[in-house]
Amino acid sequence: MNKRLQTLLDRIPTWSEEAQNDAVMALSDIEEKFRILRSLSPEDQAKLAALREEINQAIERGGSYTDKEVEASISASLDAWEQKRNGA
Repeated sequence: MNKRLQTLLDRIPTWSEEAQNDAVMALSDIEEKFRILRSLSPEDQAKLAALREEINQAIERGGSYTDKEVEASISASLDAWEQKRNGA
């Protein structure tokens, strides 16, 4: 086990009940994510890795969209989705 993780786990009994509950929720979320990722096929894992890389590169490049442009794009997408949902 990772030494830092073990050190944290050893200190958990000194934490408040609320902090311990937060730790349980966080670790449960991580465990569920790990379980799902392990169940993916190698092909799906490769697709997910490629998507992560694409997202990371996009973040590094940054963006120059204004809040109004983002809002307009979201509104247009929602309008199109609503029209499709209503059969229009």
